[in-house]
Amino acid sequence: MSPLQPLSPTGTLIDGELKELSLTRKLVLLCIFCLAQFLDAFNCSSLYSALPALESSLGMTESQSTWIISAFQLTFASFLLISGRVSDVYNPKVVFIGGLSGIGVISLGAGFVNSKIPMIICRALTGIASSMTIPSALALIVNAFPDPLQQARAIGLFGGSGGVACIFGLLFGAMLVEWASYHWVFWFAAIVALP
Repeated sequence: MSPLQPLSPTGTLIDGELKELSLTRKLVLLCIFCLAQFLDAFNCSSLYSALPALESSLGMTESQSTWIISAFQLTFASFLLISGRVSDVYNPKVVFIGGLSGIGVISLGAGFVNSKIPMIICRALTGIASSMTIPSALALIVNAFPDPLQQARAIGLFGGSGGVACIFGLLFGAMLVEWASYHWVFWFAAIVALP
């Protein structure tokens, strides 16, 4: 009796053979991964429009308000390599779901925060959760699309969704701040991440 082969996160073992995912399932997974990439970039760019409202609501100075953006970016960049290693060693599906759930829960909590320091801490924790989604999503994309041409297209769409989110985040963040409040910038991220 030969030992069973290890499973990829996207494959299923049926009667000793690895079954490939259907095209529909692959595209649904790609949409989920692109949405997570979109959410990571949106989280950063949407707050540029909300900074003046955050400064006046929380009583922050300009130098303190830069920490709202910097806390996210510093923790995101610091934990990106660690998250990549964790998704290599463990199941990237678990890391991806944990990161996306973390973004949703922390963004939901950040929407209710009305103080400087807890807001900066929430942004730092959101950066850590965001850093968990990108390496694990890339590992899952590579496993879901073994064909090099399909893989290149999928990774291109994944990267493009981040670029679109940078522009959309500025515009949509400004609309949310203008017509609602800065709280909705965080709640929008929670609404997208949690279902």
